[in-house]
Amino acid sequence: MKSGWLRCALIASSLALLVNCGGSSKSTFVYLASQGSDPGTVTAYSLNLSKGTLHSDNGALTPTGKSAATGTQPGPLIFDPTNTFAFVADFGNPQLAGNDNTKKSGDIAAFSVNTDGSLTSKGLTPPSAIPCVSLHPVALAMDPGGKFLFVASQAFSNVGATDTCTSPPPNGTPAAGVVSVFTVSSGALTAAANVAIPVPAGPPGTNTPTPTAIAVTNTAAGNFVYVTDSTNATVVGFAFDANGALTSVPGQFFAVGNTPRAVLCPPAGAFLYVANAGSDNIYEFTINTDGSLMPISTTTTVIGTGVGPIAMLTDPTAKYLYALANGGSQITAYTVNHVTGALTAITVANGGTVSTGVNPVAFTIRSDGSTSGNFWVLTSNFGSNTVSTFLLNGATGALVPLPQLTSPVAPFGIAAR
Repeated sequence: MKSGWLRCALIASSLALLVNCGGSSKSTFVYLASQGSDPGTVTAYSLNLSKGTLHSDNGALTPTGKSAATGTQPGPLIFDPTNTFAFVADFGNPQLAGNDNTKKSGDIAAFSVNTDGSLTSKGLTPPSAIPCVSLHPVALAMDPGGKFLFVASQAFSNVGATDTCTSPPPNGTPAAGVVSVFTVSSGALTAAANVAIPVPAGPPGTNTPTPTAIAVTNTAAGNFVYVTDSTNATVVGFAFDANGALTSVPGQFFAVGNTPRAVLCPPAGAFLYVANAGSDNIYEFTINTDGSLMPISTTTTVIGTGVGPIAMLTDPTAKYLYALANGGSQITAYTVNHVTGALTAITVANGGTVSTGVNPVAFTIRSDGSTSGNFWVLTSNFGSNTVSTFLLNGATGALVPLPQLTSPVAPFGIAAR
């Protein structure tokens, strides 16, 4: 399932989508999580909004201040709606020897953002424990009010020192993943609950859910959470109440393509998109008022994309959607029909497909601070230890590349504020 676990987990989700539109400042900060050490790190870099250039020297990123420590194998990185707090999903190490699951299990690292852009740790919080398994966060999404953090957590059989299990499988064997819920108060996290992911009927042991990405609606569509299950090729829907409690939506799970790795609810319209890394396509859905999903046409509507898509994002008005392809090392651009939800690919000739560094795993978008409606898109490229930057033309959706920069080893989550 993994090589270095997170290398091939290919998370998405809400995977580092953070947008800040406008503003008079001509510089801001980009934050990059790195798996190149244990514990991993999160580092801030200054971004020139006028030119799209990150602070660098001899082609390498130059950090702003000291890096902040996070947990083992950090992955996705997001900010809360106020850009005041940052959160990182640390996968952990399920293959670690011994029976101390506090060391094996992953966690969520929380940080407050200081006025100079630096980060101050608010601690590491693991999901609520489940006997005889270790939990490993792979994707993050936050409700628009910033009250709840919803986490897609993969699971592995791991018998702790105080656990009593009946005929457990060998330690490190994949187990049923869950949605982990955390409450948020001034950036501090409290693990609230783990919710099982429903699965289609099938022979026992063949349909163990493997969550890979998670998204929260942020429109009038309602209060819903959606998580992709790569084992069963489904996207699963939940409604959440004022306390963050999850209940399955009607229909529970909805069929998508092979090996779904990314799910996105854009900020305009009641639509949902699922990118499938195994079939190189995007499924397009309408979100009904009860949270159930319906293809945007009478049959499941599918549009092709690059090889191995693992993340998606839109501009703030959802005029354009972009898919990040890990296998193809590229970004593919689409226009979004706000009436039907249909995606239309922007042609290669018109800047709709661009190359990134090798094996990108996450990307983010930031307004350039002007009134022209342009943006900067930045990708973290795990396979080449680089960061790519692109100018997004707000009038056409086209992407224009800037020179790549060398990053810390094994870059993963990336976000701008």
